Amino acid sequence: MHKLITRRMMNQPERLPAHVRRERIVELLVQRGDGSLPVDELAATLGVSTATVRRDLGQLREEGRITRTYGGAALGMAPAEKSVRQRELSNVPQKDAIARTAAQWVEPGAVVLLDAGSTTERLARVLRTIPHLTVVTNSIAATATLLEYGDTEIVVLGGRLRRINQAISGSASEQMVATLYADVAFLGGDAVDPGRGIASRTMEQSALKSTMAAHARSVVVVADSTKLTAGWPSYWSPMTRPWTLVTDDGADPDLVESFSAANPQLRVVTCPLPAATEVGG
Repeated sequence: MHKLITRRMMNQPERLPAHVRRERIVELLVQRGDGSLPVDELAATLGVSTATVRRDLGQLREEGRITRTYGGAALGMAPAEKSVRQRELSNVPQKDAIARTAAQWVEPGAVVLLDAGSTTERLARVLRTIPHLTVVTNSIAATATLLEYGDTEIVVLGGRLRRINQAISGSASEQMVATLYADVAFLGGDAVDPGRGIASRTMEQSALKSTMAAHARSVVVVADSTKLTAGWPSYWSPMTRPWTLVTDDGADPDLVESFSAANPQLRVVTCPLPAATEVGG
């Protein structure tokens, strides 16, 4: 019996004190290429239970050293979420240029899935000028914009409303989207990554983006160039089929090239700002 216990103990990794273990977690995240690791992998590497890892991650999160992700952790902290009004006032020329370019994917009479976001709201301003569209959206802001004029048929998804970004999500939204197949889905996000897809603040928003992407003939992600370098992770919607990213030409050319090289299913389209905007800064 004694030999059996000794043998088992020898086969297990040495248990580390909590503070040492937490430092080791940070080291493992730094060593990881994308800066993130799942709980199960951390537990196996450290030789502790997943419950212990979750407690460690909770402490590191309180210290501001990591961000919790769905099923794991990543380096860095997500910046404070901006309100709809704050987002509407930032990078307006870039968002308008993106909207004009993205609208080229839409023909009169099309069925469009329109995600919530400040860039998609600018896109709604262009879409309302295209005749006979049906726009299915989870965005309160985009709905208000589309109502102002035009003959757009508007379908508002049901579900839970987040006040800060005026976005509706949840199982009811996903079920409604699952009943249709749109010509194009326009998606926004808090960050864009060629491998992981689009970042969202909540699991529900992430799930809805994935459902939208799965129920459209074309998938177009609209995001200004600042979203391409937003390195913090949260909940991600992987793009498992060909998709297009429309961004402004403020994106670093090497970064754009790296995006395209990292994902053969991704096409990146950069749109220039109007000349007057460029001169005016």
